[in-house]
Amino acid sequence: MVGSYYEIAHYQMGFMLGLKAFTAAVLGGIGNLAGAMIGGILLGLIEALGAGYIGDLTGGFLGSHYQDIFAFVVLIGVLMFKPSGLFGEKSGDRA
Repeated sequence: MVGSYYEIAHYQMGFMLGLKAFTAAVLGGIGNLAGAMIGGILLGLIEALGAGYIGDLTGGFLGSHYQDIFAFVVLIGVLMFKPSGLFGEKSGDRA
């Protein structure tokens, strides 16, 4: 879909989109479609607000083109503190 919009295809075109989709799925919970959709909305809001306020947060050191930082900080935080995601099921422990 991205290639049809730009009328050219490149082998790395969807890499960042794929990483952000994976982040949204992890945030909402792998295997939970509604959770992944809510995770995508939350991730979009976090990135948009972060891009708007990143200059104020860093004292003008970083600009809004560093908005991807927020997506990966969210991914690391979710994987560290709640690996099943916000709406994911708890998995049983294996022996």
